[in-house]
Amino acid sequence: MTGRGSSKIFGVRVNVPLLLTVSVLPDIDLILRFLHHRGQTHSLVTFAVFLIPLLLYYGKGVLPYFAALLSHSLIGDFFTGGVELFWPISNGWYGINVSVTSMANVSAELILFAMTLALMFKTGDFHQFTQSDNHNYILIIALGAVVGPMFQLGRGCEQALPSLLVAPSLFYVAIFVYSLYLEAWTRLNRHAVLHRKS
Repeated sequence: MTGRGSSKIFGVRVNVPLLLTVSVLPDIDLILRFLHHRGQTHSLVTFAVFLIPLLLYYGKGVLPYFAALLSHSLIGDFFTGGVELFWPISNGWYGINVSVTSMANVSAELILFAMTLALMFKTGDFHQFTQSDNHNYILIIALGAVVGPMFQLGRGCEQALPSLLVAPSLFYVAIFVYSLYLEAWTRLNRHAVLHRKS
């Protein structure tokens, strides 16, 4: 929502699958076990290091993606345990310690899910998931970010998915899988057509 809203403010178009993928990139630290969760990959300094060259090259077109990236640390993780916002300048953790599984957090997640869904339908952005020319292979990253916590369901760890969020997660899994399937099917058909012509 932050990325889409900022795209309106800056008057730029966005690729919604890419926007969703960028918004989960800080959680790459869950895969890279040598990093601690919500540390280096959630830092505003790290974001700036990557943003400045992209901003110089692409201009204001990267700002909505940066807004989506910022929302991960400043909205999502800030409230559910905190983040190392200024690493490597400071190793201090900033945030409010609301449990990921608390009713307050789960309710906020469900409300944001409903708002995001309504916004995507209202703006027509949902249509981008049904198009095969948007390079939707990038959604494999977003799919991993959604499926990963589902494997931790009921284990009581920080990365575990609260049971009330299973339905929204399954919705995203279905959309991402459909989009990836459509992209693969279209590419296979194009390849088959080119093969027949040659």
